[in-house]
Amino acid sequence: MKAGIAALLFALTSAPALAAGSNPVCIDPRYAYQAQFLSGHDIVAKARLGADHRALKMTTTCIFLSNADFISLSADFRCIGRGDTVVTSTIDGHRQICRITHVEPYSPAG
Repeated sequence: MKAGIAALLFALTSAPALAAGSNPVCIDPRYAYQAQFLSGHDIVAKARLGADHRALKMTTTCIFLSNADFISLSADFRCIGRGDTVVTSTIDGHRQICRITHVEPYSPAG
């Protein structure tokens, strides 16, 4: 009983701290999105539908991303995240399948 009350009190007191943080960015690759090369192993993606068009910066295991003409994403769940798949292809048919290793909100420098 005491453990249940303690858990309830913790949830109630920590809820404002969680709510005070920024809304996480969710890109659902089943819908329209835009993904492009940023630098090194990094790409930037953002949703093209809905009200939230904030971008995510993703580090991948892909190589030669600067040569990619097409970058597509797929998620195991609703929102793109670590471990999800990135597929790149070039106009001449070269294709690679790699994984996302890190995701963070993206804000362009400047």
